[in-house]
Amino acid sequence: MGIYASNKIYGITIYNFNDDDISNTLYEEKYCEIMSHEQMREAYLFYDLLHDKKDIRIKIYTECTNTLNKNNSVMLYWHPMPLNVFLEKFNV
Repeated sequence: MGIYASNKIYGITIYNFNDDDISNTLYEEKYCEIMSHEQMREAYLFYDLLHDKKDIRIKIYTECTNTLNKNNSVMLYWHPMPLNVFLEKFNV
């Protein structure tokens, strides 16, 4: 039971936290269609050019289903993505 994300990525947020534990968005893009390889590459290049990669966090905007919803409807949701998965998927 829970929320299950699909492999379809409609957007990405790259962020970190400042000294007061407030999130600091460094890069964010959200699209109406699934991200293209070029859009994914752009996000990866932004990450690659960051001077300080310490404590970087990633969220993707993806389709999710909720097992508690009886009609199995799909919703778009910001879902965390581990950094190693981001590097594997976005280094296209």
